Formats: sequence, structure tokens, C-alpha cells
Amino acid sequence: MDGTQQQITQHRVRIGPADVRVFEDGAALAAGAAAMIASLIRREVTKARAAGGRLVSVAMAGGSTPVATYRRLATMDIPWSGVCAWVGDERYVPPDHEDSNGAMIGRSLLDGTGARFLRVPWAEDRSAPEAAALYETELLASMGGDARGPRPDLILAGMGGDGHTLSLFPGSDALDVTDRWYVATEVAAAQRWRLTATYPLAHRAAAVYVLVSGGSKAAVLAEVLQPTGDRPLPARRLMEGAAPVSWLVDRDAAAGLDLP
Repeated sequence: MDGTQQQITQHRVRIGPADVRVFEDGAALAAGAAAMIASLIRREVTKARAAGGRLVSVAMAGGSTPVATYRRLATMDIPWSGVCAWVGDERYVPPDHEDSNGAMIGRSLLDGTGARFLRVPWAEDRSAPEAAALYETELLASMGGDARGPRPDLILAGMGGDGHTLSLFPGSDALDVTDRWYVATEVAAAQRWRLTATYPLAHRAAAVYVLVSGGSKAAVLAEVLQPTGDRPLPARRLMEGAAPVSWLVDRDAAAGLDLP
């Protein structure tokens, strides 16, 4: 057991289909999330090596909240050589761009670990839809699955202030994709093209961990987990499939929840 894991306290509750784990603050959230991720990777790598050596498939999240978790993971003993990591979503920018999720993930955690890390195949003369199709092919070749499709071992995700997750934004055409695992989508932002895993791929995961921190997310998290409207926010739709979804949140983010 890692030393950090011994110091973590959490309030774990079930809200409908959601497994919710509330940590005292951002530091406790980072430590708790890192402990859960490390435990899952160790367990799945051990199983995969015993069964023939496939790499364990882990989708990494972008955004500000996961960075603290990645820094924790970087200090832990994890069999990264047994992992194939990829980006759950990415801005379609050069790989060294300051807005690149892949660059952040590599810099804060994966560079030098020995993990296989699949970056989005950006090229100046390649369109975002073309890159998404190439990346989808690479992902399918990299992970286990069955007759119904690929099977990621873990997808890490975050949640934006508008309720988006991955790059599945309210009103996006990507919300309705049912026949692709990874697509390009346009968003109203400075980097307008994003590449993202779709719901069909997220719903196939063996586990999904969603990391949410800060009081600015409290109202949106409450609407996601205890909805009052008729149209679910994108993050809630992660729970419409078979994948078990755990919400790892700090106390500030959980402030709007009616906790049992």
C-alpha cells in the first residue's frame, strides 16, 4: 500500500447509478484518485501478463483537475511498461502546443515511464476528421475487446462548467454518434477542432473515473448527478451504458449535492 493511500479519507455514497466519492479537498482528491488509478493498473497489468501479455488500455484526461493526480502518480511504483495510454480527447493542435492535452499528460506523468503513449496523429496537411479516423484505427489495434467492439480498461475524464465531458459538449453532433469510437467535432472555442472518444467507446470501458474539483462546478455536478431538467447534460450520459462510473470529487464540488 502506498503511504499516501493510508492518509486518505473519503465519504462514499450511491446516487442513482453513480458511485460518488467525496474527498475533503483538492489535495485529498488527487491522492485518492492516484491511489485508485494505481491500484487498478497494478491489478490489470498482473492479470494481463498472466494471460499472455496484452497492454492495459488507459485513457488519460486533459484539463486542470487531473494534473495534481498525475503528479501524485509520478511518485508511485506503477508497472507502466504494461500500459498503453491514450488521450480521451484532444485539441487538434501540434503535439508541442501549449493547449495540447497530450503534451500536458506526457510532461506531468508519462514521459520516461516506459508506457506506450498514443498521441493524436496531428499533421499540418491532415484534417481533424482524417486524424480522428487514423487514431480510431490505432486505438482499435491497441486494446482488447470482443465481438461487440473494443474494451478499454480505464477511462479517466473530467467535467467542464457547462457539463461537458471528454469533448462531448452540449449541442455537439458528437453526442449522437453511435457508429464510431473516436471522432472529430467542432466547438465554439479558440481551438475549434477537438478529437474525442464517443459514448459507445466510453460505455464499453471496464471502469470510468470522473474527476471534479472546485466550488465553480458544484451547481453543474448537482444537475448531472441529481438532474432537474428533461435533457441530461453530457457528463450524465456517461452512465447510460454498462461501464461502471465513479465520480471522484472534492467537498467544494459536492456542495450542491443532496447527500444521503
